[in-house]
Amino acid sequence: GQAQFVALFDRDVATLRVQQAAGTPAPQRAQELWLIIGDNAPVSLGLLSADGTTVISVDDTLGAALDQAVLAVSDEPPGGSPTGAPTGDILAAGPIFSL
Repeated sequence: GQAQFVALFDRDVATLRVQQAAGTPAPQRAQELWLIIGDNAPVSLGLLSADGTTVISVDDTLGAALDQAVLAVSDEPPGGSPTGAPTGDILAAGPIFSL
């Protein structure tokens, strides 16, 4: 699609910074960030800020699993997924690489 994101995880301060590099949120919709580890159900990391930059605190358990995970962004109703799982279109997804 047209949405592109760059994510950087800083282990020293346990934060994930997500920057929207291309595309914009649809009017009256929210973009929600998901962490997918293996075959497990996606875990919401929260809504992405409409201004394009979001900083998310990541707990130790999820932080340790990031090397084996995929991040995905879904299009959701305002306030995020009403079910706890992605309900809208997947706008972007990609594996996490250590640099």
